[in-house]
Amino acid sequence: MDYVAPESTSPYDHIGVSSTSAGKPITWYVDKQVTEGKWIEETVPAETAGLTRPLTILRAPRKTNLITYQRHGDRATFCPPMWWDLAIGSGACGLGCRACFLILTHRVMRDPWRHLLYSNVDDFVRATEAWLLHPKRRHQHTLGVGIDRSDSLLYEGVTGLVRLLAPLFGGKSNLRDCRLILSTKSTNMNYLMDILTSDRKSVVVTFSLNPEPIADLWEGKWPDGERITRNINDRLEAAALAQDLGFEIRVRVDPILTAPGWEDHYHEFIGQVRRTGLHFHYWTLGTYREKSPQLQAWSQRWGLAPMEWQPSVDEMIHDGTHWHLPFRQRRETYSFMFDLIRQTFPDARIGLCKETYTMRKLLTLCNADCNCLA
Repeated sequence: MDYVAPESTSPYDHIGVSSTSAGKPITWYVDKQVTEGKWIEETVPAETAGLTRPLTILRAPRKTNLITYQRHGDRATFCPPMWWDLAIGSGACGLGCRACFLILTHRVMRDPWRHLLYSNVDDFVRATEAWLLHPKRRHQHTLGVGIDRSDSLLYEGVTGLVRLLAPLFGGKSNLRDCRLILSTKSTNMNYLMDILTSDRKSVVVTFSLNPEPIADLWEGKWPDGERITRNINDRLEAAALAQDLGFEIRVRVDPILTAPGWEDHYHEFIGQVRRTGLHFHYWTLGTYREKSPQLQAWSQRWGLAPMEWQPSVDEMIHDGTHWHLPFRQRRETYSFMFDLIRQTFPDARIGLCKETYTMRKLLTLCNADCNCLA
C-alpha cells in the first residue's frame, strides 16, 4: 500500500483545540513526536478503512511489550485474567467514540484523531508464535488483536496482521487450540475472505453494536455532524458475512445507554439481529461506566463533540474498578436486556463486562460466557 502525504483531514482545521494547564496546545506532545520524526503521519484512504472519509494515523515501531497482559478486575469486579492483548496500537482508534476510556488513559500523550498504529508487523507475528508455543499456554487462554488498544479490523488493509496471524492459530504452532479474538466497529470483512477455511475455526470476530439511535449518541462524529462509524445495518450485514464465512461471531452491546425511548430502540435492534439471521455465540452486555469522572472533560478538550446523552455525573457511583450507574438502575437495565434477548434467542449465552460479583450473583450470570474468553 502506497500512502500519500496527509491532506487537510484533521478536525483541528474546523474546531478549536483547548490548551493544557501549562498553556500549551493539547496537541503539543503528539506534534513533538511528529516534528522529531519519531512518529510518521500517514493517510489511510477511505476505501482502505471501510469508511466514507480518509483517516490520518501515526506510525512508529513498538519496541517492547508487544503482547500485554494485566488483570483488569479486582476483588469486587469480575474480569478473568485469562486473556492477552496484542498491542497493535495506542490511544483511541480514530473512530472518535466519545466514551472511549483510552482518551482519559493517555490524556495528552495520544491524539484520538490520529491513532498511533505500530508499524513493525513482523515483530508482532513472531511474538504471537512465541506466545502460542509457550510451555504454560492453556486452551482457555486467548489473544486479542488490540481489543483494548485499537480496532482489530479497522486498519487490516494497512497492516494485514490478522491475515498473517490466522495461519498460526490454525496451524501446528497452536498446540493448545487457543483462540484469536477480534473486536471491531468496522465492516471490513472483505479482508477475512483471504483467510483459509481451515484457519477460520480459531478466529473469533466480535462486533461492537448498539441500536442506531443509541450509537448516534456516543460514537464518533466528524465536525460537520456526520458519524464516522458505519451505520448499524451495514455492520449487521458484515457480521452475517463473517458468519457465512465460517467464523465464530460474538456481539458486545456496550455501553447500553438508557436515553428516553431506549427500551423501544433495543427491542427493534434485537429484531434486526433476528431478521439478519445472526447467531451470536456470546452476547456481552455492559452499562455506561468510566474509569474516572474526568473522561468527558478530556474528550471535549480534544475537540470531540459532547455526547448527545449521558448519565449525570451526580448519578455515578464508584463500584469496583469503575464509576457506574446506581446499582438498582444497572440491575433493572440488565434484567430488561436479558429478558429481551432470551425472548428472541432462547439459547443465547449472555455475560456481563467489567461488572461486580454482587451484580453477577443477583442476576444469576456467574458464568464464563465472556467475550474475551475461549
